Amino acid sequence: MKKSFLKISSLLFLFIVLISCDKDFNSLDSDVIGDDHFDLVKYDVQNLIAYSKATGPVQTNNLPLNALGIYNNPKFGLTKAHFVTQVELGTENPSFGYNPVIDSVYLYVPYFVDPDFTTETSGERIYELDSIYGNPETGKFKLNVIESKYYLRDFDPSDDLQSAQNYYSDEKSIFDVPAHRGEILNTSSNIAQNNEFYFSKKELYIYKTNGAGLYIDANGAVLSNQNDASLRVIKERKTPGMWLDLKNSFFQQKILDAASSGNLFNNNVFKNYFRGLLFEVEEISPNQGAMAILDFSRAEFKIIYKSSIEPTTENPNPARTRKEFSLKMGYNALTSLRSNCVNFLEQSYAPEYLAGLNDADPVLGNEKLYIKGGDGSIAFIDLFGNGELERLRQEVAEGNKMINDARLTFYIDKDYMSTVADEPLRIFVFDATNNKVVIDYTFDPSTSSNPKNSKVVYGGMIQEETIGGNKKTIKYTIRLTEHIKRIIKADANGVYLDNVKLGVSVTESINLVSSVALKNSILAGTTQVANIPMSSVLNPLGTALHGPLSTETYENNEGEIIPMKLQMIIYFTEPNNE
Repeated sequence: MKKSFLKISSLLFLFIVLISCDKDFNSLDSDVIGDDHFDLVKYDVQNLIAYSKATGPVQTNNLPLNALGIYNNPKFGLTKAHFVTQVELGTENPSFGYNPVIDSVYLYVPYFVDPDFTTETSGERIYELDSIYGNPETGKFKLNVIESKYYLRDFDPSDDLQSAQNYYSDEKSIFDVPAHRGEILNTSSNIAQNNEFYFSKKELYIYKTNGAGLYIDANGAVLSNQNDASLRVIKERKTPGMWLDLKNSFFQQKILDAASSGNLFNNNVFKNYFRGLLFEVEEISPNQGAMAILDFSRAEFKIIYKSSIEPTTENPNPARTRKEFSLKMGYNALTSLRSNCVNFLEQSYAPEYLAGLNDADPVLGNEKLYIKGGDGSIAFIDLFGNGELERLRQEVAEGNKMINDARLTFYIDKDYMSTVADEPLRIFVFDATNNKVVIDYTFDPSTSSNPKNSKVVYGGMIQEETIGGNKKTIKYTIRLTEHIKRIIKADANGVYLDNVKLGVSVTESINLVSSVALKNSILAGTTQVANIPMSSVLNPLGTALHGPLSTETYENNEGEIIPMKLQMIIYFTEPNNE
């Protein structure tokens, strides 16, 4: 799946960029293109300064996606991702009937999967998992689902409840306090749901049962052998996901038996009464595990129970019927679902990565840049300097140059990344001074059914090249033509766009342009940075890139020696004086 994504996205990116470049040439002046007196000139910006900074703890409450699991990156370190969420009633002030008794409680959170699947001769559908890092089948870890006894606030009491409450990635210790932890709820005898949890690729089945919960055949007859799954009739198929059978007795007491207590009157009351669930992960053995990016707002959380109507003299033994009651969790800004949730990230950084961050030089720049998601690191870039920008502005103002195209190219440090199995499929360049996207991002109308593949003209997708007969991921390219045009060429009012500091991060989805707060702002040169892209926090991966001071080169398939340092290339049209 990853290889096909790279092939398709690389070809599509190249095709659209070539078309876009052609559009730029033709939009300059009708008397320029096709005129033998003008040349297309490639200009390599000479005064790039780039370096990396650790973000420190980041805001991780109410994210659209959340990480869960353990991921070991040999070059960046070990990450443990825990998750806590409030729970909401599917129906407020519910009535469960007379003498309700729980049959089962289950939680199903679907994984992201490739929509295409293959079908085995047995009829089983085989899916490819997406947004799961490490080895999902063998990367086992311990998963505890625990009652939360800590109330996740909507508003910050330190600000007289005038601003929203932020929670940060390093605040897992809140739930290490015994008073904030209830009982463990995923106590199934199936160890794949707790002590040896893993992200299974298998599709899930719900089988037909009678009103008493017994499996039946296609004719409705109860199966004599209730343990033979091959005899059961499939009622519903579900794509691979996290399936957890939760503790009946807890939900009997907490939900069904509390119907008349007033604690289920509405969700505001309920969220203080039942404060939510904590998903806590533990290593089984050192450096083992896997991590998934999940949308908990898509969870199917159901209580299956039986109850009857109130007995009467005429009907002293009314029939008991099987019913379902739904609960909800997670936060979705596009719906009415507003269950506060927090992603906690425990990090053990690799020594080499830490040393590289500590060596950051905002004055001269660095040979190597480190960008990592979660509470990881961001790279910062200063363009131009030492009179270079002023000279280019003057040449453009005098009519000696016209800008056709501009792009940043980042080459991957393949030596550093040689032992890393998962590379970020995309990076994101943004305006770090003003905490917003660059204009090229806004101007790019390209879309895709897969949000990770949108904005292909703007770019940032990992690119492959054939080197020595083998295809290798080699670089990322970001198109900044409109951004550079506005820095170098004044508008109709004689105003230039500020030469802002650029930020570089990994991204989980290019369509997510919201930002999150840093717990402690960082100083990037002379710029105080208080926010970073949310999409960076959602992606646990990292990469090392060659910086502007790198002297490394490689030989491409045409035998050319290519410098791997960070490059800002501008293509100008200028007169050739002939």
